[in-house]
Amino acid sequence: MDTISKKLTSIEKSINAIKGNMATKEDLKTMATKEDLKRLEVRLTEKIEEAQMEIIATVDKHKADKETVNVLEKRVGRLEDNAGLPPYAA
Repeated sequence: MDTISKKLTSIEKSINAIKGNMATKEDLKTMATKEDLKRLEVRLTEKIEEAQMEIIATVDKHKADKETVNVLEKRVGRLEDNAGLPPYAA
């Protein structure tokens, strides 16, 4: 009889643990549906694409700025040469 009581106690503990991990009706009502997840996926994809476009635009702007600086450096060099000034020290 003692072994049966121990087994029943063990089974009760297991059942209580399982009940604790089960979702209630309220939990099920608040869980996201497949449609919600699909909408979230679409929104995240759109945000990622927007961020990628911003990164590309920023890189392009920096490339253009770098080219502008290179052109200006050449102009300054030519002006210094033509003016007879000593070279510009960075």
